[in-house]
Amino acid sequence: MFDRLARLTYRRPKTILAGVGVFFVIAIALGGDVAERLVPAGFSDPESESQIAADQTSEALGFDAEPGLIVLAQSEGPIDSPEAQAEVARLAAEIDADPDVGLVRTAFDDGVNSQLVSADGQSTIILTHFTATDEGELSDAVERIPPELDSDTLSLEIGGFAVGFNDVNETVREDLLRAELIAFPILAILLLIVFRGVIAAAIPLAIGGIAVVGTFLALRGLNELTDISVFALNITTALGLGLAVDYGLLLVSRYREELERVGPGEEAHRIMVATAGRTVFFSGLTVAAAMAAMMLLPQTFLFSMGAGGATVALLASAAALLATPAMLALLGERVNALSVRPRRAEATTGRWYALAKSVMRRPVRVAITTTLVLVALALPIAAMTLTMPGIDAVPRGNESREVSERIAADFTRNLDAPINAVIPGGPETAERVAAKLAEDPGLLTVAPPQPLPGFGSVIQATPADPPLSEEAQDTARRVRASVAPVDGLVNGQSAELIDFKQSLIDNGPLVLALIALTTMVLLFLMTGSVILPIKTLIMNLLSILAMFGLLVIGFQWGLLSPLFGYDGPEAIETALIVVLAATTFGLATDYAVLVLSRIKEFHDRGLPNEEAVAMGIDRTGRVITAAAILLAVVFLAFTTSSVFFMKQAGFGQAIAVLIDASIVRTLLVPSLMALLGRWNWWAPRPLRRLYERLGLSEGPTREVEPARP
Repeated sequence: MFDRLARLTYRRPKTILAGVGVFFVIAIALGGDVAERLVPAGFSDPESESQIAADQTSEALGFDAEPGLIVLAQSEGPIDSPEAQAEVARLAAEIDADPDVGLVRTAFDDGVNSQLVSADGQSTIILTHFTATDEGELSDAVERIPPELDSDTLSLEIGGFAVGFNDVNETVREDLLRAELIAFPILAILLLIVFRGVIAAAIPLAIGGIAVVGTFLALRGLNELTDISVFALNITTALGLGLAVDYGLLLVSRYREELERVGPGEEAHRIMVATAGRTVFFSGLTVAAAMAAMMLLPQTFLFSMGAGGATVALLASAAALLATPAMLALLGERVNALSVRPRRAEATTGRWYALAKSVMRRPVRVAITTTLVLVALALPIAAMTLTMPGIDAVPRGNESREVSERIAADFTRNLDAPINAVIPGGPETAERVAAKLAEDPGLLTVAPPQPLPGFGSVIQATPADPPLSEEAQDTARRVRASVAPVDGLVNGQSAELIDFKQSLIDNGPLVLALIALTTMVLLFLMTGSVILPIKTLIMNLLSILAMFGLLVIGFQWGLLSPLFGYDGPEAIETALIVVLAATTFGLATDYAVLVLSRIKEFHDRGLPNEEAVAMGIDRTGRVITAAAILLAVVFLAFTTSSVFFMKQAGFGQAIAVLIDASIVRTLLVPSLMALLGRWNWWAPRPLRRLYERLGLSEGPTREVEPARP
């Protein structure tokens, strides 16, 4: 297969590049506006108790029980004066005229509601309930209403969860643009340093561009079939560029190696495609499989990230396998043109060879020490606290966050984040439940039951603790226990966080099993071994756990807060557990494929196990280290964001690739390969015959003499 691909790309490079160019133009034309078509939310499991309760409440009432927009109105005198009340009524009527508004509540609708009046009597809040419950569906209304509100007598500030959601989305977009403006010039400079030439350095950027715009087109197509979250764009850009750098480095480095050995021509091209191209093929499949497993999760935005990540991995692999060999076929020795400094000829062995040999002289000590270090880094996971984006995701200084803080200080705490209980049956049942809830010390207030036609009643309670805190979650659990005997359902921010975590627990084993199975199968098809895939899974797990441990140390415990300007919650964002685990596993497997394929190549040529390991690590050490540093630069640029979960995501992904490329690939891999010896390549006889029959092993490309010490 790869010989045929090599002949095609060598003999028809212009045709292939023309086809890729046409695809690129079509992808930009049809997928360029994909961000405007994707949904901006999709965080809930449609089958969770909190979402079912929210749907029932909104269906019965005609609006969301939780206010999405809050107007904080302040007067220079008493807010309950006739003039102030009239102005509040005028503002409420103006808001109520919007077609997406289902209900507007003020302190003066029926007498004076003291909860909606500040302690000093000079401020009040106007609560706006929208007909939709999903933040993404409220985006236009939240942008439309505030500019229309104005008052000559009252000072107005606008907040609410829907406004805060828009603020976070806008901040993330701005921060991603700034991160790209920071990362791309640095990335270009580092590529120039690594490749030592302008032409060679441009190849990974070209592959990345093809993969990313191709994914935009694919996401637009998927969006026609099902809702796709706009957050999928973030991971596709970073992952696409990261894989493009990996594949570009690998292919160009191997091509240069063969140019020095056999000179320009079809033979150098064939060996590059048969070896490095095969590695790219398996890498793309394994990364795509890891990302695609996220599509089993019920949350739209996790499904979307899985779809986007899998697509960009396949497209990056396809672009690398078609466009890169075609470009190199046309360039030949001109791949080294426009060099910024002369390239040194590749030595038979180098520092990576010496390091691998040194590790394999004391494999037990290195393996145990390295494993203990990774386990020690992972230990803080036991103290991990999980959260979701709330008002603290809005950067300080934004009006929506200031409004929330003012409400907490001057009004009833957490008034804008109630716990809602949907109670089926008659009003007597609801009144009994409300009386029981009123005794709960975690609730500040319990409103009288409100009829829900067709469902029963809804009881709205105000928690005493911040809605995403452990204490508020405990309160939500007690409320659920109280309403369970009458088949009641509970929603609200605390309940949503509980359900999100439970959804991951329920669906996680299947996702993990699928990732493990696909990785085992693909690595077996690449190596013919069942030991190496198992070892790769274990090492990937150690990398992931160490990364999460460092996240806890850095952000939950605050040791890195001054360095990154972090002022977010002392907790880890729940969704990042899935996203970081999947991307880290995919990239770690990518590096594993790069190393193992080269080790296997030398092993298949007849070199002894330790010599093959040392030679494989020597030939891939520089490539993987450079790729990891380049990718870490892209991810670390995300830490400049003012949104807390963006800082966590950028740091987590950067530190994960650095751990894997340094500690795991240079220390743990050679030490374990030395300990296992010939067992590295073991497989049961039936599987061995299957592997040989499928013909997925590459034939020897040339004879290699063992390196001399």
